[in-house]
Amino acid sequence: MTSSNKEFKPRRFLEGRHLQTVYNVLFPPDNALEDEYFSESILIPTNDGSGDLLWLEHNPPLSQVRNKMSPWNGSYIMLVHGMEGSSESHYMVSVGKEALNRGYGVVRMNLRNCGRGLGLAKKPYNAGQSEDIDVVLKYISKHFTKSIFVSGFSLSANMVLKFFGEKREHYAKAFTATSPPLDLKRSCDFIDSRAGNFYRDHFLETMKEKVNLGIYDITEKRKEQVLKSKSFFDFDDFFTAPVSGYANVLEYYNICSSVKYLSGIKIPGLIVHADDDPVVPSEVWHEIRWKSYPLLQTVLTEKGGHVGFISDPSPENPEGRWLPKILLDFFDSKIKSHS
Repeated sequence: MTSSNKEFKPRRFLEGRHLQTVYNVLFPPDNALEDEYFSESILIPTNDGSGDLLWLEHNPPLSQVRNKMSPWNGSYIMLVHGMEGSSESHYMVSVGKEALNRGYGVVRMNLRNCGRGLGLAKKPYNAGQSEDIDVVLKYISKHFTKSIFVSGFSLSANMVLKFFGEKREHYAKAFTATSPPLDLKRSCDFIDSRAGNFYRDHFLETMKEKVNLGIYDITEKRKEQVLKSKSFFDFDDFFTAPVSGYANVLEYYNICSSVKYLSGIKIPGLIVHADDDPVVPSEVWHEIRWKSYPLLQTVLTEKGGHVGFISDPSPENPEGRWLPKILLDFFDSKIKSHS
């Protein structure tokens, strides 16, 4: 399908790329998924022999836990967060809430050592860790339903695109990918430049904190080296790539960049990106011939920042969060097309 620009109008006084990006972080939605809705934690092992565990948050369909709620539509949505996020990240909460209210069940996945899963893995997460998506999808397919949708954000949007472009069983009917870093090397170059260093410094600080906790299986010498890294490139070169089993950082970026996997995708997908994204550069997006991927629907908005998309509140969208509606409308259309 050709690129379309579904109308997104930023909230008044929040037009800028940085305000759109940080507003949700400073003013996140109330996380009703933990108290108003029934929630249970699930721990499952990874399949790489490391002994690492993944922490999932499961919100069953509302009709299974409350009377007089919209009936379960038979489907689950698996949500996967971005770099240094968790199952509690603002977009995981707002999209999860919208999904539950529309009759879905929801599984929010924490990547390794994220959220409540901190300390349960010796390996770090990385942008190409599609084997962990596979493990969670198999679990949902076995225990909850065979009708599954997947929604990834930022770093995990790259992971989701890679997963669905690989030659493997995919267990899902459709997916969405929001603000994906399609080319990891160029995304790294951008965030390491002056234009991105505010975000780089924030992410590096939290990633180094985890390394400093001593939860990873690395030597003291490597730990010292990692803690001295000043750029994303160095951090991935000293830590992410070698600990994840790659020969070096360039091999890691090359193998895991989702742009290489688009042609292998065999199920419908929606990819959403803002042209003013201050974390993931838009140049790569504009170089891709999206029309040659008929299963992929794309939405490129002029404004919106990085996984931001804050619009003016309205009666049908009182919180003014535009993204959940776009993603859920897409998934709803796929249920209708299968029924």
